[in-house]
Amino acid sequence: MKKIKITPKSLLKALPGILIVGFYWYWVNQRIISDSGQTFDLIGFFILMSLATAYFPLPANIIVLGAVKTADPLVVAVVGGVATLIAFLSEYVVFTLLFKFNKVANFKNTWVYQKVAPLFDKHRFFILAFTSFLPIPAEALRVYAITRKYPVVLFMLSGFAGRIPRYYLLGYYGKEYVGSIWFLAAVFLFPGVLLLAIRGGMALYKLLNARFSWRPKQPESVALAATASQVDDSDLE
Repeated sequence: MKKIKITPKSLLKALPGILIVGFYWYWVNQRIISDSGQTFDLIGFFILMSLATAYFPLPANIIVLGAVKTADPLVVAVVGGVATLIAFLSEYVVFTLLFKFNKVANFKNTWVYQKVAPLFDKHRFFILAFTSFLPIPAEALRVYAITRKYPVVLFMLSGFAGRIPRYYLLGYYGKEYVGSIWFLAAVFLFPGVLLLAIRGGMALYKLLNARFSWRPKQPESVALAATASQVDDSDLE
């Protein structure tokens, strides 16, 4: 078993993740769960959602719940959808530039890139909009769309079309439970759990399909003909 070697360099790499998790914990406990009133206004919500991108990940679902604490869910959904247009545009520009470098371009050889390619090529706009609606990490698919030079306007509109209903449903049904740390923890962890469940389900399906693959039964007439042919061949010998 390979030992995990902890070095100052590895700790330095882990520091940003530790700081982000710590900030999330403080922000959720002190700003959303507290009864101090408004978490942030719609302008602050718009700015945060505009920054929630694949290269600067923010807990979008948690931010939505913080906004609906004092605002109408429909208004929050529309503002979040407009902010998504800006976020997707910045993603498109940033990753178009980054893929000119070899290290970033190596992403094309990863299994994530190769898995989403056939799915995306069939129904581009629908797949992008649907994955934007689902509360699962879909950054790999969006990056793939950018590498295929998918039109930037359609790229932005797909996020707009998927995020508005998602944010509205989340805000409408989650507004009453914003003060619960367990509910917020579930919302925060649900995307990762759902993605793991989907991958596990696909792996299980492939395993069962390979183990119990259905094979068509050979017609009786064909079997008799094959037997007769074998008998005739033996007589000739």
